[in-house]
Amino acid sequence: MEKRHFITSLFIAGFIVIALILACFTTFDFKGSSYSDRTDAMGGWYYLDANGNLTDREVGLEDLEYDENGRAHIGRMITSEGLQGGDLCCISTNVAFDVYLDGEKLYDFHPVMRFYMGTSYGNAVHEITAPYFVGDAFMRIDVEKMGVGMWAGFSRAYFQGTSDYLKDMLAENLYKLVLAIICFIIGVMLVIFALIFEFRSKNRLESVVVGVVSMILAFWTNSGTFMLELLIPDKGIIRMLDYFALIFLPVPGLLIVGCVTKSEGSVLIRIIEILAALNFAVTIALVWSGFCDYHDVLYFTHFNFILAVIFAIVLIGRAYMRHAVREKSQTVVLFTYMFLVMTGIFDLVLYYVAQSTDMARFSRIGLLIFIAVLATYEVGQLIEIGQKVYESDLMKKLAHEDGLTKLENRLAFTEYEGELTGKKDGFCVFVQFDINYLKKVNDNYGHLEGDRIIIGGATVIRDSFGEVGRVFRTGGDEFMVVIEGRSRDQVVKTYASCEEHLKMCIADFNDREKLPVPLSLAYGMAEYDCSSGNPEEQERLADERMYRHKKEVKLAMAEQG
Repeated sequence: MEKRHFITSLFIAGFIVIALILACFTTFDFKGSSYSDRTDAMGGWYYLDANGNLTDREVGLEDLEYDENGRAHIGRMITSEGLQGGDLCCISTNVAFDVYLDGEKLYDFHPVMRFYMGTSYGNAVHEITAPYFVGDAFMRIDVEKMGVGMWAGFSRAYFQGTSDYLKDMLAENLYKLVLAIICFIIGVMLVIFALIFEFRSKNRLESVVVGVVSMILAFWTNSGTFMLELLIPDKGIIRMLDYFALIFLPVPGLLIVGCVTKSEGSVLIRIIEILAALNFAVTIALVWSGFCDYHDVLYFTHFNFILAVIFAIVLIGRAYMRHAVREKSQTVVLFTYMFLVMTGIFDLVLYYVAQSTDMARFSRIGLLIFIAVLATYEVGQLIEIGQKVYESDLMKKLAHEDGLTKLENRLAFTEYEGELTGKKDGFCVFVQFDINYLKKVNDNYGHLEGDRIIIGGATVIRDSFGEVGRVFRTGGDEFMVVIEGRSRDQVVKTYASCEEHLKMCIADFNDREKLPVPLSLAYGMAEYDCSSGNPEEQERLADERMYRHKKEVKLAMAEQG
């Protein structure tokens, strides 16, 4: 039966996964919408002469050439049929621009540059609505380049309905977006789980740094989806965070190697931390003062990245030479990490050699494998830590719990007594208990019956005092209850209420259990001022009063015959 349910569940899970994969890679076709088609707008543009007339120099929006003032003026003829009621939708990068239709300004994009943005805003998504017209119209774009040494232009430009443009852009980048979201969530979860065990484990650093690296890389690889640029109004903050993520990435990245190779205290890691902090400070000082752009100090960031890779290789080589890497899982983690690093280096080379605009094209593959392996490894580590914590708690509980009555034992009371000695204020009462006639029960009915009496006594004491105080079994048939409070009147009043409840619990127990010798308890109470720092004296007083009560009980029983 269990096997059949397992196969059924596995089939359902597999069906859901396959359906989601198909949903990501298939399109939903439909007829009847004038916005369902799109016309490419990247080509078909021509430079304008000084009089604003079209020349014969054709240009694409991604290959604009700028004059000595950093400007370009382009235009094209469009038809109402070719436009099909759509808008001019595009992504701009490091440019400001104006769009005109037959001399009428349609769109004005000149972002206000705040101090933290550098000399450019990065990327922005635009939907430029064209007014209704019939026949032909002349569209003109005046472009102004922002920043120096950075690619500036347009990408993914179409004449298309805005909603369809956004849906198509999401569909094209869906796998990137899903990967980024999953990696970010996994990173957050690893950090949270590690913090949960913070006071228990010395291995929490490893999970934290893996989580932080996952979050940083998720944010970085998401930059190619343009989803944040679409959702967040301030594009400059996104660009700033992109660069800061790269600045700090070498630190947790190298710490992963340090944790796995047990070399967290290495001076090489300290060097990378200092360089990253220095890079961060210099970047803020130079960029926020308006002296240069983030792009201009990117070389120092890349230098730190390469240096961290070299240091990682050194730490790994040293660990293998010292036989510090003994587990197969550690080797898998290091191999996966280095694979991720290699994909990052490959993207870095493409950035400089091929001028690639997608800085995370291959890093996404490395990130996917990195997350799959590292997250599995870290979850396994956390489960192992959790198991050890559970075992530790269990051993502590067994050490402080009485096996017969499940109350706290003498060791627990001794530790609690030490806590009371260190308190500077407050009041409490000590209530010492002893079971009457236990020797008689053991001698006449055996120790099993005696254990029933002990368990019964523990039960009624716990039921009477357990909600307001702590109950301990301090000896064979001896129990201690401690009730704490802010004032003497409070604890005395609480004790009086519990004492009345105790009498009822004893009566109910004897009526229910019908033991050969009814349960009878002797007890004595003594008040204690926590500021005195001497609980033993009041404990002795409670013990004396308990014995006095025991004699009174036995005398009363003797008088009754």
